[in-house]
Amino acid sequence: MSWKLRAAMSALLLAPQAAWALGLGDIRLNSALNEPLSAEIELVAPTADELSTLSAQLASRDLFQRYGLDRPAYLDSVSFSVGRGRDGRSVLLMSSSAPVAEPFVTFLVEVNWPRGRLLREYPVLLAPPV
Repeated sequence: MSWKLRAAMSALLLAPQAAWALGLGDIRLNSALNEPLSAEIELVAPTADELSTLSAQLASRDLFQRYGLDRPAYLDSVSFSVGRGRDGRSVLLMSSSAPVAEPFVTFLVEVNWPRGRLLREYPVLLAPPV
């Protein structure tokens, strides 16, 4: 069997597993400028096992620096939990105890579970309250 055929077969066998891997979707803000942060990040194709072992946090200061991003001190109060969104889907609930005073913030979110790790950047624009 040629190496090309072996590589193609391996890719086909691994594709279904990759298609069902946990992912991070869009972010939905539920707060405004100068309010404590409240947001939901969609979890894409999570299994029950992944949901029960999932941990999320903002990336370390070193990772923010490596990606050329600011990590203001008020982001230290951001916390994450797994929950249900408005539409009933599984989401990461993101909240802070301190108000967010800058209109444009970039979050670098790190998610870990026993079979994987994700790192995703979320730039958000916080509008003034109406």
